[in-house]
Amino acid sequence: MPDWSIKIVPSKSQIAEVLAEFVADEKDAEPGSFDVEQGDLVSWNNTAPEEHWPWPVRTQNAPPVIPLPPGSPVLVTDSVKPNTSSDFYNVAAPAGTTLFYCCRLHPAERGRLVVVGFGKSSKDTPTV
Repeated sequence: MPDWSIKIVPSKSQIAEVLAEFVADEKDAEPGSFDVEQGDLVSWNNTAPEEHWPWPVRTQNAPPVIPLPPGSPVLVTDSVKPNTSSDFYNVAAPAGTTLFYCCRLHPAERGRLVVVGFGKSSKDTPTV
């Protein structure tokens, strides 16, 4: 299974609460949504000057719930300090699942992992 690095980069947004964006560590990647497969390993690489903490949420706009409800995925075990990377998150969800997340410290910062079938993309996989 592939390993994915999601960079946490200073935001280009004009929204005051959005200090950073989540961007795949790939050439010309757009922020926000990332296709992954079950079994992939995902980490977050913080290149922003503030610490950030990817935190799962139930829906795209849901606020972070602290502590996490039972059964929620733990994406990372602690905040990601500037110029460091998180531990790996092993994607356990089946294809068709979307894992929404925000920054626990800055909840307006949002991203999602779209679990797709092997060799597929989110463009041809319905989400749950």
